[in-house]
This record gives sequence, structure tokens and C-alpha cells, in this order.
Amino acid sequence: MSSTTTEQKFVKTDLKISSKTPGWNLDAWKYLPTIAGSQPKDLPVIVMAHGFSANKLMSLADYAEEFASLGYGVIVFDYRRWGTSDGKPRNVVNVSDQLEDYRTVIKFARQQPEFDPQRVVIWGTSFAGGHVVTLASEQELNLKAAIAQCPFLGQDSTPPLSWGVLRTVLKGVADVLKRAVGLGPIYVPAAAHPGRVGVMTTPDSYDGIHAIVKQKGQYPNEVNASSIFAFQYYNPNATGAKIACPVKVLGPKEDVLCPHDRKKQLARMSSQVELYEVPGGHFDLYPGTPNYPESLAAMKEFLLKRVPPT
Repeated sequence: MSSTTTEQKFVKTDLKISSKTPGWNLDAWKYLPTIAGSQPKDLPVIVMAHGFSANKLMSLADYAEEFASLGYGVIVFDYRRWGTSDGKPRNVVNVSDQLEDYRTVIKFARQQPEFDPQRVVIWGTSFAGGHVVTLASEQELNLKAAIAQCPFLGQDSTPPLSWGVLRTVLKGVADVLKRAVGLGPIYVPAAAHPGRVGVMTTPDSYDGIHAIVKQKGQYPNEVNASSIFAFQYYNPNATGAKIACPVKVLGPKEDVLCPHDRKKQLARMSSQVELYEVPGGHFDLYPGTPNYPESLAAMKEFLLKRVPPT
């Protein structure tokens, strides 16, 4: 299925990409810039995915359209078990699977005749920003560049204990035990107000993530309870010194969900990392926020410098 209008500078197509799990497809969008009188060929391509508990319907089209209008090919996808991709049980976070889904889409992009296999860029926001940093350290992927927006790069300390956190941890342990014997997950809210049961419970989490939902019903706000442990054990900065391509990091200076100090630490670890600091908190650089134009302009400048479309 394709769609375009006379005002658009791109064509969008729906895709199904075979995942590593037989019978499970990744649902994706492909964007191609419109080039007068010719078919797009040898374009640099940007592979994009969303963050923790989110899906591609939640404002990723805004970025993809901007990049495609600059002359880049773009593929936006949902992970297995999330959004409109296949997979059960639904809404379960598996870091290894999500990293593998990125690799799958990168490989798929390289096989398409309209894309230059030597000019692949990856983009991720929040939790996916951490994935981008992890993958940028894999030299065998031969990435041209990467963009990590407000990335999760590990935690410096254990979050303050509250009744809500304790209840969430207990549910997480129960989820691990239940799934170990082949039963379905225990779910908790992905985002909740401080002090309540949920995984993201900073003051801006609940309102911030719902602000990027375009239509009612696009965001289920549920995740397996044991996903809370991913924040404790996933540390993308662990491989930061091995980063093998230029990486643009967009860092909100008042980010309390994904600590800003970790972004500054990453920039000290690798000369490949370009840290661009913006005002505000974690959700203050998404479309519709005051800092979106500035952060988007920084991404565009990085792309045009590091991976020019022509």
C-alpha cells in the first residue's frame, strides 16, 4: 500500500519484514523521497524504532517524513510483540530480541535496490536510543552513522524505594516465576504517576508518553512486570568505547527518566559521540513540544554532514 499527495516530498509504503521467529513479521513503513523523472536508487537509509513500551504510531512518522523530505530513505518498524508486528505474548520487553529486530531490518534494507548498503543509519529514542548506542559498537554492522534521542544508557543508582516501586518489583519477581513454568505474563502499567505501580514513574512519565499518542487506543500502556529489571541490568554505555561510527546524541539536560549524566559519560568515552544538549526533560523534544524544532534541526545538520543524501 502506497500513499502520496502533491504536497508531499516522499512516498510511504507499508511493509512486512520476516523476523528471526518463523511466522512472525515485523510491521514497517518505508519512505522514499520523490525524485522527479527517476526511480530512487542508492539512497542512504535510516532505520528507526521507538522506545520502551511505545510503537511507531506514536509520532515516529513526523521524523520519518522530515528525513525523507531531505532525500533519505527511511524504514520505521515495530518490534516483535509490539505495535502492529506479530508475536505473542504481547507487550513483552526482550532486549536481545529488540536488538535482533534492528539487525534484521538493517539486513533487509541493505537488500533493497533503492538503498545504498554502505550508507545505513540507525535512529532510536529513549530505550531504543540505548539500542542504537549498543548497535553502533558492533563493528561488523558497518553502520554509517547513528542518532540516539534522549537515550537510556544505564542507571547510576537504584531508584528510591517507595511502596509503588516495591509492589512493582514483587510483581516483576512473580512474572519471572510464572513465565518460567510456561504461563503468561503479569502486566503492569508501563507509565504511571509517582508512587504508583508501574515501570516509568518519574513525574513527567505518564503525561509525557501520552502526549505523543496521536489517537486514542494507539498506546495500551502495559508491559510485562519483569521488564522493570531491564532498567537495572541493561547498560548500553558498557560498550561505548567501542563505538564504530559517528553518533549524534540528543540530551535533554533535565532528563530524570534517562539520566543526563550517562549521556555526558558516553561522550567522554568515545570521540565518535557528538552530544547536543537541549533544555527540558525527557519528553520535551518530541513533536509538538517547544524543543522539537531545535533538536530536529540538530539531527538534520548531523545527517547532511555525515551522510549527505547525494
